[in-house]
Amino acid sequence: MNVRQKLLGGYLLVALMVAATALIAWQADNASAERAAAQEAARVARGIAKDIAHGLPVAGGAVVTPLYYSPAALDSYLQRLHTTQHRDVVVVNQGQYILGDVIAENVGSSFDHDSGDEVGRTIADGEPRVFVETSEDYPDGIKQVVVPIDNRSGLTIGAVILEYTPLYDAMMASARQARTIILSSASVAMLLVLALGFVLARSVTRRITSLTTAVRVIRSGDYSHRVPPTGRDEIGKLAVAVNSMAEKLERSTKEILAKEYTDSILANAGEGICGVDATGRIAFANEAAGRITGLGVDGLLRREAVLVLGSLAAGTTEELLQRPDGTAVRVEYTVSLIEKMGAVIVLRDVSRQRALEYDLRHQALHDGLTGLPNRKLLLDRLEHALVRSRASGEQIALLYLDLDGFKRVNDSLGHNAGDLLLRTAAERLTAVLRPHDTVARLGGDEFAVLLEGASPPVVEALSTACLAALAEPFVVHGREALVTVSVGVVPDAARYADADEVVRNADVAMYAAKDQGKNRYLIFENRMHEQLLSRLDQEARLRAAVHRGELRVHLQPVVNVPENRMHGVEALVRWEDPERGLQPPGTFIPLAEETGMIVEIDRWILREACHAVRQWQLHSPQTAPDWVSVNLSAAHLELADLTDQVAYALAATGLPPQSLVLELTETVLMRDVAVTSARLQELRELGVKIAIDDFGTGYSSLGYLRDIPVDVLKIDRSFITGLVGNGRQQELVSAVMQLGHTLGLRVVAEGVEDADQLALLTVMGCKFAQGYHLGRPEPVGSLYGRLVAA
Repeated sequence: MNVRQKLLGGYLLVALMVAATALIAWQADNASAERAAAQEAARVARGIAKDIAHGLPVAGGAVVTPLYYSPAALDSYLQRLHTTQHRDVVVVNQGQYILGDVIAENVGSSFDHDSGDEVGRTIADGEPRVFVETSEDYPDGIKQVVVPIDNRSGLTIGAVILEYTPLYDAMMASARQARTIILSSASVAMLLVLALGFVLARSVTRRITSLTTAVRVIRSGDYSHRVPPTGRDEIGKLAVAVNSMAEKLERSTKEILAKEYTDSILANAGEGICGVDATGRIAFANEAAGRITGLGVDGLLRREAVLVLGSLAAGTTEELLQRPDGTAVRVEYTVSLIEKMGAVIVLRDVSRQRALEYDLRHQALHDGLTGLPNRKLLLDRLEHALVRSRASGEQIALLYLDLDGFKRVNDSLGHNAGDLLLRTAAERLTAVLRPHDTVARLGGDEFAVLLEGASPPVVEALSTACLAALAEPFVVHGREALVTVSVGVVPDAARYADADEVVRNADVAMYAAKDQGKNRYLIFENRMHEQLLSRLDQEARLRAAVHRGELRVHLQPVVNVPENRMHGVEALVRWEDPERGLQPPGTFIPLAEETGMIVEIDRWILREACHAVRQWQLHSPQTAPDWVSVNLSAAHLELADLTDQVAYALAATGLPPQSLVLELTETVLMRDVAVTSARLQELRELGVKIAIDDFGTGYSSLGYLRDIPVDVLKIDRSFITGLVGNGRQQELVSAVMQLGHTLGLRVVAEGVEDADQLALLTVMGCKFAQGYHLGRPEPVGSLYGRLVAA
């Protein structure tokens, strides 16, 4: 608290004491008026109580009857008081029941307007009391006084309640003038005290404030501030002393700051700064310079500058600086010559900046997973190679590689395994190619190889080497994974307009290699581009075929050989292509599997087959097949909601679950035995049967028959084709049938093409067979009509 505040506080305290004295006097006067009003009201009420208890005097000395016992006289008395004296009186008995009231309706009721039971207590102890009656009619309250009614024997027989609000208001009004005088006098006294305190405080504190302000400004570093000299008293002498001190501080500070400012700039600069004298030796160095060079400040001082940096030519230079500890740092330094004094050298450590620039360039042009050049860098190198090839006549070639079966590995073993396989594939490709060849990853499982100085024999040899390198098994997380590669080759690439055309043609050749069976390389031919366009057109039309209703269901009978009658059917899909007519599965199913459309086709054939067979069972149960087999693709088996889809198809068509057989090939079943077994078990719990299709073409081991829940074994047609006249093959087929029967499986021989094969299978004990000899696939209506008519 400053001096001014203390002075003002003292005078304010005096003013508050005056105000407190006035407030006490005001309160005392107010209390006195209230007390006088209550006492006067009580006196009047006692007189009324005496009149009521003893009666009014009557001339002639007659006996006076107390009003208390005469309701009519009491009412007349109260009405007269109300009319002549404007007094409202209520008379109650000892039980607080109203004996008399100006308002006649209240007579006989209980008086309960005293929230503190003042009336009851007055009757009990004979002491007068005051209270405020509140009600809905008088929300501000009515001041009441209650006094006891004592009879001539001194016994309390009731009470008189008198409203004294008018009397209270009159007495408070008479006291208001006195209170006004008290408050006015106190206010004048307070103002005079405060005015005197303000004038004196302002006079003293103005000069003290000037001094404290000067001291605060000087302490903050502004030594130019001065205090105006005022008076010859102690405050004036103190002002002179402060001014003298400020002048001395100002002179000293200017000298100190001049040096500290320069030293601070040099010492705290992020760049290294060295001062070189006229002899070429370092005379000054800051901490940054010592840190960058690794010599420290002491190690730089008096050292020849050329021994540290190598050159003192004016300008900016960048070089690799060797430090005493054996490390190296890339330094950019600028030399500014000062005539007759030497030079100033500013150094910057640009190692991180250059490393970051290199990393950014490398990331922009290289694949993050394998570290190989990416598509952008490949195209850049290919463009330059094309220019060199056209100028020198040197042949160049481009290989476009796509891994076959990579998606299967990625889906079954996980993305981490897929990434490891891609890195290993990149290492193998780099190992079998020449050092100056460029191996690039284009994305996903696609790679490209730029061969410079490569004649056709070299191109073919390196293409074959790539096939061989990637055909070797990959060990991924302790498991073997097999993939192959399809390679599109564009030799003599300089014939084409630009790098984009070369890459496109190599891509087309790669797809042609896939179409021809994968795991091979093909050299680009112009017709391949036309074939690719045709394939894209077919893909677009196939996507729309399901929605346009162009797919058809054909059924092929499965015959019970001993009974020589149809026991079941296999549902096969056909495409009614508006442009090419009815297409067999081999012309579009591979494309559907490659593009993912096979799942949608599988769903359609499942619903249609279930519907067709169920309708047949309802309309002609004697000729209807007991079951229908539907093929499931690998992609469909991997769907999490496969069981729900099958359950929905059965529920929607009404086909009994035991009438549906789902066929999967050995290869599909063995992709992940644990997952496959769990999925097939879910389907079997619906009541659906599971069949192994094309048995014998996939895995040579029969052990998986024990682990995978299946119901039907279908022997592949390749075993039946050469069956007649081949004793070894007959023994093999017979063994497979016996194995199936032993395991409780239904065994079906596929591909029965003639009577000799059927006869031989009958001798072997084959119970079920299908093939063109027993019935070709045909539309549902055709097969139904033929069997019903028979």
